[in-house]
Amino acid sequence: MRSSSLVCGVVIWSSILCAAFLTIMPIPTIFDAFRPNWILLVVLYWSIALPHRFNLGSAWLAGIVLDLVWGSALGINALAFVLACTLVVIYFQRIRSFSIGHQALLMTGVSVLYQFLSYLFELWLNDVVMPSGYYFSSLVTIVAWPWLFLVLRKTRRHWRIN
Repeated sequence: MRSSSLVCGVVIWSSILCAAFLTIMPIPTIFDAFRPNWILLVVLYWSIALPHRFNLGSAWLAGIVLDLVWGSALGINALAFVLACTLVVIYFQRIRSFSIGHQALLMTGVSVLYQFLSYLFELWLNDVVMPSGYYFSSLVTIVAWPWLFLVLRKTRRHWRIN
């Protein structure tokens, strides 16, 4: 029992670490506005797939990881992750029954909500200006979610994580 719990934790946090690498991976600047928030998408997947193992506290820790990766004020992304994931955690059973296309639309909405909250917190703390194309990365979520969902579901089934 203990080893399966350890394997579960290793697989989940390894996927978040891989998402962190995708977040900081260099791409041409013209495409940078279209980079989805990989860590948020991975957090959303695990919140839907295993809400009893990956809860809001785990989402908060993943947000701290994103704060450290981006070098932003500590806690901004963590709080935005928790607030955005709360809806997903509450309605995870309904979301599971949706098709992947409907889930992609929903995750795009959650990503827009996360970006809006993150911007509000940054504005409150640092008085920042919203860059043009700020929400483009949320729109890419509609394409990235199905692929990420299928990869993480295959990983979860391969390692028999329940």
